[in-house]
Amino acid sequence: MNAVLLAQGSATDRLALGVAACLIGAALSLFGRRAPRLGSGAVLFVFGISAAATLTVINLHQVRLAPVPQVAWTFAVVSVLWSTGAAFIPRPGDLHPGSPHIRLHTSSVFRLAALLFGVAAVITQVVILVMRLIGAGIDLFHGYPWGEPARLGFGPEGLWTLLALLASCGIGLATTRDRRLIVCLLWIAVLIVLWSCLLLSPFTMHVTGGFERSTMTVWMMAALSGLLLLCGGCDRVRHRNSSSPAVPGLTASCAVLGAAVIVLGCYHLLVPVRFPWLGIHGSLLMLCVSTAAGAWGASLLLARCWHDGLADAAFGLLTAALCGLAVLAVPFGTSSLSEVYPMIFNAIMVGLAAATGIWTYLAGAWQAPQRSVAAAPLIPHAKRCAFLAAALGLVAGALMTCWPRMPAVAAMDHTIGRVTAGFAAQLFLLLMMLWASRRIRRLTFHLLTVLAVFTTAGFVLIRMIPFVSRVE
Repeated sequence: MNAVLLAQGSATDRLALGVAACLIGAALSLFGRRAPRLGSGAVLFVFGISAAATLTVINLHQVRLAPVPQVAWTFAVVSVLWSTGAAFIPRPGDLHPGSPHIRLHTSSVFRLAALLFGVAAVITQVVILVMRLIGAGIDLFHGYPWGEPARLGFGPEGLWTLLALLASCGIGLATTRDRRLIVCLLWIAVLIVLWSCLLLSPFTMHVTGGFERSTMTVWMMAALSGLLLLCGGCDRVRHRNSSSPAVPGLTASCAVLGAAVIVLGCYHLLVPVRFPWLGIHGSLLMLCVSTAAGAWGASLLLARCWHDGLADAAFGLLTAALCGLAVLAVPFGTSSLSEVYPMIFNAIMVGLAAATGIWTYLAGAWQAPQRSVAAAPLIPHAKRCAFLAAALGLVAGALMTCWPRMPAVAAMDHTIGRVTAGFAAQLFLLLMMLWASRRIRRLTFHLLTVLAVFTTAGFVLIRMIPFVSRVE
């Protein structure tokens, strides 16, 4: 016991000596004559203070944190330290002609140190988060907890590291007015959202021992769409209050966020999640609201700065919202998903057919001579989204055509009511394709229309087979 205490005391003494040596080296670097003029004195000072802060944080958190999160937390704290230090030094534009050049060198070195330590902390946190995402994705793919996840230090403590990075980036934005830091703030906020949502378990266990998907991915979708709407609203207010140029990289980043929300929305359309009180309809309603909010945020950004990927994301978000509205009409009740899946696909087919008709109509309306020139860039994207919605609707129609012949299907879906509803969805999709093909006049739409005719005819023939024996 005495040997263990002696070893711990000697380790603490070595850390204390290391901190003292780093502080002494940082102090001595300020007394050089040639160093301040060349800026190397500030570099040595930053190195000494950073090493001292690193050793101090490691000594304080060596019991509570795992090694990898401890490194990330240390780098984040040091980044906040140098961002705060740079905030108290005048910017190069604020210096008087007679001011010594040491201030200019020190300010630049402080900001560079904050950037380097911040990037190192972000990389460490991203590695931990990606490993957690892979584990959660494997569990969702299997439909149950596949195994004990390898967290690699993933836990609530990581949020403090990300919040420290957010503070460091915010201090840098407030002091330098660099518009590129706005994108950094956005992506740190995305990391915070993902980290917070992944703290929840992907599954909930019933009393009987079975597993059911939790609302983790629903909250993730809602939070990401909220960030997209917040970016659009803040950029709109910023542009209204001043005539500053657009933020570089913001529209591309928001396009990636929109694509992520679309993927999550499609996942919840195919695999509905039950809310504790509102049931499946509650999650579908949140899907519609989230995708519509994301599309609104994307439209606000497009009015400020055009981006092709963001325009496609906005159309995709609205299409997902239309499909969500259609699936809301499905009576889930107490039926199992295997029995409800045919109705879900029929509803998705109706939503995609409606999206095909809406985007085709808008593309034609925007081509009118009396329309505004600002809507002209949206025309090819509307046509593209109409074609994509028609193609996906055709895929859903082909799936419903072959549904009774699939060996893994539990519910045959061959009752009179189901056949009537399925035929109505097929016919609605065919009519929308015919109308879109006539207005757009593209060979690709003509081919899709021919395929829709075959799927509709095949649906009728396959679904009528069980009733032939009754007629005879």
